[in-house]
Amino acid sequence: MKKCISILLLLFSIGSAQAQGQLEYQFDFARASLAQRKIIKAIEALKIVYQAEPENANINFLMGAAYTELSGTEEEAMRHLLQAAQNVNPDYKVGSFQEKAAPIHVYYYLAVAYVEDNKCALAYRAFEEFQKYKSKVDQYYIDEVDRHMQKCPFKKGENTNDWNKVKSSPIQYEQIVDSVEEPSEPKGSGNITNRGLVTEKLEYTTNAPLYGVQIGSNLNPSPTSAFSNVKNVDVFIDSLGIIRYVVGHFSYRKQAENLLKSIKEKGFSDAYVVNVNNEKKYSNEVISYKNINLRSGLRGDVEYFVQLGSFQDTIPSEMTSIYFKIDGIQEYKRDDRTVIAIGAYDSFRKAKIEKEKAKEVGVTDAFVVAYNRGKKIPLYEAINYTDKKGNDDIEEIK
Repeated sequence: MKKCISILLLLFSIGSAQAQGQLEYQFDFARASLAQRKIIKAIEALKIVYQAEPENANINFLMGAAYTELSGTEEEAMRHLLQAAQNVNPDYKVGSFQEKAAPIHVYYYLAVAYVEDNKCALAYRAFEEFQKYKSKVDQYYIDEVDRHMQKCPFKKGENTNDWNKVKSSPIQYEQIVDSVEEPSEPKGSGNITNRGLVTEKLEYTTNAPLYGVQIGSNLNPSPTSAFSNVKNVDVFIDSLGIIRYVVGHFSYRKQAENLLKSIKEKGFSDAYVVNVNNEKKYSNEVISYKNINLRSGLRGDVEYFVQLGSFQDTIPSEMTSIYFKIDGIQEYKRDDRTVIAIGAYDSFRKAKIEKEKAKEVGVTDAFVVAYNRGKKIPLYEAINYTDKKGNDDIEEIK
């Protein structure tokens, strides 16, 4: 029987990244593989995570769903799906490695797996459970299970009390390490250039989470105008080369969750909240693809700062004197360094004046940086955006 891999593609918003040992990388690698119909590779990667967390309902769900897509693996599918069914969360967070529960779609896959194994009464019982969440799922899924059930007659009186009970201990797989692809280096200029991509490394003014709403992902980028009913879309690329489309950069998750509700009302049912200040997934913004500009441009306020110094550990004694000479100094962390700066200023010309003042009192290495919506941007773009008569300044920067 031909399986519905398309449902996997709808359910799994593609992820990427590298660590928590190897586990988070293998989790994201598996989901990217599922999206590319590489089921065997996905299962091999998921086994590594499963060996570490055999009762993790999310991992069991993904493995059960993957096995359901293969022929002759109904037993493996059912064992994983039954384990996943012990912890179901209707508010399942798609794409989150931290999510330990399974989504309600576990009942869909369990029904399909039971049909494949000719356990029709149990399949119908799983279908009944799935239908309880009819208001939370697309009608397509309900119709798809019903289509499977048409080929699986059963006696109404059969005992189905144990339809969702785990009947055996977790599967013990052989240790797998070398057979699964190791994390590759982030896709650098070579691979990205060969794909026709131009990207820009992003730097944020804070290490704290910045929440946005991911509305889509794929392997080849599209202009943000493709999302005709949503504006302000940013385009990112991760270390696996997966393209992600995100709206918003909020300091509070609740703000992003409110935006998520509105975006889902626009038809993006698979959208979910992400932390865009996650360097593994959202640190590289896609500017253009095959000479087509994808970036939606600068929006809102541009802020200029005069950076006075950046230090790995302690502030050098010769720099402490600036605290007696310059007003408005602020300190913030970036990666493992402490940055000292003054600002913010609403124009490059104001920031440039303050930079010269700082140099006059001994900070000879002071320089101006610009940020838009918390992201560091090229000075010439910022000047062109804020200083209408900044052509001379742009030439100077270049």
